[in-house]
Amino acid sequence: MNEVSFVLYAGNVVRIGALILLGIPAVRWCSNALVKLCKKRLSQHIGVLVGHIVFYGGLLFIGVTVLHELGFNVTALLGAAGVLGVAIGFASQTSVSNIISGFFLLLERPFSVGDSIKSGDVIGYVESVDLLSVRVRTYDNKMVRLPNETVLKQTLNNLTYYPIKRIDCLLSVPYGNDVEIVKQLVYDIVAANQLFLKDPVPSVMVHKIAQHDYDTEIRLFFTIRVWVVTDKFRSAPAVLMQQLKDQFDKNKTIVTIVQSN
Repeated sequence: MNEVSFVLYAGNVVRIGALILLGIPAVRWCSNALVKLCKKRLSQHIGVLVGHIVFYGGLLFIGVTVLHELGFNVTALLGAAGVLGVAIGFASQTSVSNIISGFFLLLERPFSVGDSIKSGDVIGYVESVDLLSVRVRTYDNKMVRLPNETVLKQTLNNLTYYPIKRIDCLLSVPYGNDVEIVKQLVYDIVAANQLFLKDPVPSVMVHKIAQHDYDTEIRLFFTIRVWVVTDKFRSAPAVLMQQLKDQFDKNKTIVTIVQSN
């Protein structure tokens, strides 16, 4: 190897080393910066997706540049990659469909990272929205991966989309109880607890007069509807049912309480 060739070779090595040692951290920094910017200006959902696109796109650019510095014919490689991409595309139609569905989810924005959702039989908190799937952490701390296409196709419930939610309880008492007294007892419980909102106004209504399951006794059934802030929705039903039981125990009334939502 003559002196000129050595200098050219050394220059290539330096450029390749600089691309790898400086380029990858720079791509990661740009990706993280865009994630923070999008989270601040748009949403965490968009930030995560944009971060992934920038990071992997930057790595692809660095890889192609390194190959060019090593003397490979990048044009020929890109042409071969195009043919290979078509073949892979036919073999991975599901992945392509998930990517396209991910962009539709990005545009529609039915939920964001941190929201609590129900998709099919899966209920939990959205941890990330990636190119191919949505990762959900269930209430019992399990990670479930939902393909974007599946999330887009089936019915989706965003359980934390609105700031307040309604709790519905079904209460039954013996037929001989006075309806107005029962209603007033329930209203007193709701009014005494700051957990339950005063607006919208809570309601207590006679639901039906019927037998309870296989029992022959005729009972009065009441529907109780109260509103709470979304953050307290999971714990509020248990609080309401416990206070109903305690209050009716004091009045020596045998009640059956069913939390219906």
